[in-house]
Amino acid sequence: MSGRSRVYSILVFLICFAAAAFLSACQRDGNSADIEPEEIIGRVELPDLVAGGQRYVDTRDETPQETTPAMAPIPEDVNTELPEFGEYADVSEKKEDFFDFLRPIIQKENRKVLRERGYALLLWERYREEEALSAREIETLDALAKKYRVDASYDAGKEFFTEMLLRIDKIPESLALIQAAKESGWGTSYFAREGNNLFGQWCFSEGCGLVPRSRPEGATYEVRAFDDVGDSVRAYILNLNTHPAYSDLRRMRYRMRLAGNQPDAELMAGGLGQYAEIGMEYVNALQQMIRGNERFMGVHEPASES
Repeated sequence: MSGRSRVYSILVFLICFAAAAFLSACQRDGNSADIEPEEIIGRVELPDLVAGGQRYVDTRDETPQETTPAMAPIPEDVNTELPEFGEYADVSEKKEDFFDFLRPIIQKENRKVLRERGYALLLWERYREEEALSAREIETLDALAKKYRVDASYDAGKEFFTEMLLRIDKIPESLALIQAAKESGWGTSYFAREGNNLFGQWCFSEGCGLVPRSRPEGATYEVRAFDDVGDSVRAYILNLNTHPAYSDLRRMRYRMRLAGNQPDAELMAGGLGQYAEIGMEYVNALQQMIRGNERFMGVHEPASES
């Protein structure tokens, strides 16, 4: 091989190598919308959890720390217009249709969250391996931290990723379905029909929603109005994942993940004592509704053993 040919071959090799590296960087530097959760959740080891001065870790050998079963395809065009559930005479039929309407909406919103979780897990894995993150990746993490109200910054390292992974996770379908049924009277309440609000979410600026007829004198809250049921489900999931009142619920879920289990609806309901003024009475009612309506929900979530 002549000297010129050798130089040419080296140049071609270097160009191909650079192109491959560039493509790899582009793929890694994507966004959460490109993530397939099933390929990531369960493969990446979670940071351990420190609570009350004690460190919680999974001590089982060769056991994945969390798993996400393959999900059936969710249609892009999910119906989010609330049907007229007040016209049903058959209670069982009403329950089944209510759950059938709401279930794909919850699945779709949960999948968005799980993609964000997968993205955070990937970057946590790279951080733990001391691999530098790009400016775009850090910017995306900062945006997620703002969305999920994480006070720690990326510079905090493990503390930052732990808090992110505590908050960025799904809400079990059974729990969301039952809370929607309870809070909206199976889709028949005034706030469900007029404001697409199935979870009783409040807002605090004048004109942000619907004024309850029974609002105490001097109170300024309103019941939030949404464009469609999808917006209501999205706001509900974000509320449970961010509000300080539900920090115990998030820690319960994280411990289930550390133990290799799926988040369990009935157990997580125990962290909703502050969702309503009646406290544990509300929790007990939710848990009873979950058990009593299992046959109607059409949900097959693996139970947690924790």
